[in-house]
Amino acid sequence: MRSRAATFLTASGVVALAFATLLLPALGGGGFSLWAQISAYVLTLACVGLFFHGLLSLWEDLPTPAMLALGAVAAVLGVLSAILSSPEVLVEDAGALTLLALLFANVFRLVAAASLAFALARYVTSPGVALLIAGVATISDVFSVFAGPTRALVREGSPALDFLLLIFPAFGQPAGFALGISDFIFLALFAATASLLGLRYPLTLAAGLAATLLAMVCGLILRQPLPALPFIALSFVAVNFRQLLASLRKAR
Repeated sequence: MRSRAATFLTASGVVALAFATLLLPALGGGGFSLWAQISAYVLTLACVGLFFHGLLSLWEDLPTPAMLALGAVAAVLGVLSAILSSPEVLVEDAGALTLLALLFANVFRLVAAASLAFALARYVTSPGVALLIAGVATISDVFSVFAGPTRALVREGSPALDFLLLIFPAFGQPAGFALGISDFIFLALFAATASLLGLRYPLTLAAGLAATLLAMVCGLILRQPLPALPFIALSFVAVNFRQLLASLRKAR
């Protein structure tokens, strides 16, 4: 029964993401609207949250090697699909086949991100380790975006970005916005860690999605892309603060 429910949730996330990918570009005139853009953010993140929640339940008993192998295959398929749905291709031809390739690129890379995250979460042995990961990830991402590799890739317009960024449609725009694959890896990692360590899992996943939305909305208002990972990491700490604090006290 539990496996059926997990399969249903996973499939529902994919179907919802498919509808959003195929229909949003045809809705609206393509002009910029703050609320339309935010609505697209909310819809997409809700689909991803449903998908990750289903996968986490579905893969609970899957051996780690099998999980990583599945993720590797998904990553290859995602990269190949991303070539067929790059931003340049979306601008020139946003037809059904291109949007379908975009859907496959995103779904496969989300599977790859989840498989890596869920596998790594099995090696997080305590809330204290999870707190350390949150701190290191935040510092690394802030440096990368504002002074490190990510900034260099963006400044140079590197083709590697096509594989590291997941592109999602917005209303009237086939290439509406993008999120880094690392954001999804850590979103899934913190959710899986909360589940495995008996922390506040549902709230951790919901807070991570809300934090991602907040980062994107702030970037939209400030007209400056902001790294989502620090928001996600801080949401994990905030939601599980008592348990994390108790773990640190026991470690002393």
